[in-house]
Amino acid sequence: MRMRLDALLVCLGLSLPAGAETGPADCAALVAAVQTVSGYAVTAPPAGADAGWCVLDRAVLRAASGSEVAPEFSAEGLRLRGTEAKGVAVSLEVQVTGLRLRSKAGVQAGEDRLRTIFRLQSADIGLRVILNPATDTLEIREGLLRLSGGTELVLSADIKGGGLTLASLAGGRLTALDLEWRNDGRLPRPLMELAGQRLPAAPNGTGSVEAARLALGDLIATLPETVLSGDDRAALARMVASLPQGRGRLRLSLTASEGIGAARLLVAGLSEDPRGAAALERLLSGVRLTAAWRPGLAP
Repeated sequence: MRMRLDALLVCLGLSLPAGAETGPADCAALVAAVQTVSGYAVTAPPAGADAGWCVLDRAVLRAASGSEVAPEFSAEGLRLRGTEAKGVAVSLEVQVTGLRLRSKAGVQAGEDRLRTIFRLQSADIGLRVILNPATDTLEIREGLLRLSGGTELVLSADIKGGGLTLASLAGGRLTALDLEWRNDGRLPRPLMELAGQRLPAAPNGTGSVEAARLALGDLIATLPETVLSGDDRAALARMVASLPQGRGRLRLSLTASEGIGAARLLVAGLSEDPRGAAALERLLSGVRLTAAWRPGLAP
């Protein structure tokens, strides 16, 4: 049975003249706001209206840059509603159901395999994003990705200095993250196979899956004690040991006093051993991570 998600509310938080009056945004302004936030252009049959919603069912989403590599999507249901002031969108509400990858020719083998994995599944997505000018923080709340095959991801995050454009997000610093992952036991195997094939001298087939699992285990073991305590480390180790078929729920919580941004990632990536203890200690300075793993998918 197809589930309908709660509306996605995105407050764009743009500066407006004092006393500017807000009113309902038209479909053109709403579609432009979606493109600004996501980087994807939306095409759909002529939009209708339903109780204040701009209805864009059977929509197609393509990368606005025209990239030949970026995936394309279709949505059975896409509805937009929001407000604007002096031609500037100041709030955006979105409902998306039945989101699917579209077939596309001329992609590399890795991307083609990913398309094969997801092509038979649909997704429902929910999100609430608010730009808090008092703290200069982009607050992501009630993020939800639910695949029809059973995988579910729920998250919230704070990005200091981030904004609702792709460029401003890249310039922000992650200061908090809460995540819950429902592993259905089917999706990790093909994803781990892809990841394992990208590791140095990784074998094919089941060897690639094992290579990815061992790399994850080594990463957890290398994380500084100031970042990950013994009990939390043990919980993550149990989760990794259960992969790829282990079903269960993983909860992660991260706090970073100074934030993790592009500068830190660049320094870590240029290190002689990016996955080594010294590079991880620099990257995760001031970071605290907690974890809990519960095998099985009972409510």
